[in-house]
Amino acid sequence: MRGKSVRFLALLLAFFLLTDCAAALVGTRYIQAGYVWMDDFEITRRDHPEKVWDRVFFGNSAVISAYREDVSQSGYVNLGLDYGVVTDLWDMLRRGHIDIGSELVVGLNYLTLYDDLETNPSYLWHRRTLEPYLYFQRDDLFQLCKDAARAALGREVSPPHAGMSKTYYYGSLSDAELGEKMAVYEEAYFSLPVEDFARNLSALEKVADWCGKNGVRLRVVWMPWNPAAEQPALSLRLRDTVADWCAGAGVAFLDLGDGFDATCFHDVGHLNYEYGAYRFTEEVDPWLAS
Repeated sequence: MRGKSVRFLALLLAFFLLTDCAAALVGTRYIQAGYVWMDDFEITRRDHPEKVWDRVFFGNSAVISAYREDVSQSGYVNLGLDYGVVTDLWDMLRRGHIDIGSELVVGLNYLTLYDDLETNPSYLWHRRTLEPYLYFQRDDLFQLCKDAARAALGREVSPPHAGMSKTYYYGSLSDAELGEKMAVYEEAYFSLPVEDFARNLSALEKVADWCGKNGVRLRVVWMPWNPAAEQPALSLRLRDTVADWCAGAGVAFLDLGDGFDATCFHDVGHLNYEYGAYRFTEEVDPWLAS
């Protein structure tokens, strides 16, 4: 009886693992097809299904709002992620979630370096080693089951999120609205100690090591700041820290922190899509292509 019990448990485990792998394959395809809500990484994968991305521009929402692939001539994939930090980039690289061919540009501001920034738990690299896909994607897979049931009953099912895009910003906040946002940021971030950015600064070094071993050229851009709002000492200190590290590591550093006027901005660090992003892309494209 003991042998039969062991075989039964082994078969049950094998069935569970195969089912979980199948769900990961099918579930990912359905997510990319727009049947369920997609996070920024999944949207990027949908728009760039190729296995290798030759040129990548990584950053947080500041990069999403600034670099327009549709008008760029340099051919970079906009891998901007809401709440993206450098440790996200390092996790994607070390776990093989992305494959970069020749160029990696990292767009930084103080939030891209903040260790305790809130994140999107649906990003694939947040899945723990022994966490089943069925559990990790439980919300999305539940939606798939509901859609399948509707289809079985003869009801029309269409991809409700097929046209999803990342979040872009339009227009500009008023002076009062900009002041309110700055007050929120000041209370939450501007008095943080530099020690709260250590993990992401370390991750930047790990990314550089990875690039060196894999023949990928790494460059860094310090992202724009609205001149209508005073840039805090913390941000300037982090900019200088990164610039000094880049100089020592032989990594090209482009400081665009104060390179755009207030009409280009939606708020403090997001460029508006209709004008500011166009200006940024026009400005950075020759450097990206060089």
